[in-house]
Amino acid sequence: MGSEEKLGALETMGRILIFTPLIMGLMNFIMEIWGKGPDLGSEAGYSVILMINTGIITLLYVSVHRFREGIRQAESGKG
Repeated sequence: MGSEEKLGALETMGRILIFTPLIMGLMNFIMEIWGKGPDLGSEAGYSVILMINTGIITLLYVSVHRFREGIRQAESGKG
């Protein structure tokens, strides 16, 4: 498994960690409009923020590593 494959997997995981809570929150909001949504406490909001922050940090990690690889390739003349 190459470095680019690992970074691709991490990028996918980061996107999942960002968009899953947003989609679930949107579904909860729609259900609340009809009065059928679950009553979520502050713990749910805290876990959503943790998941989104983890996704953002993962995507930043991937972009920094891809940037460093690009610099190394440019310096070695392979790019």
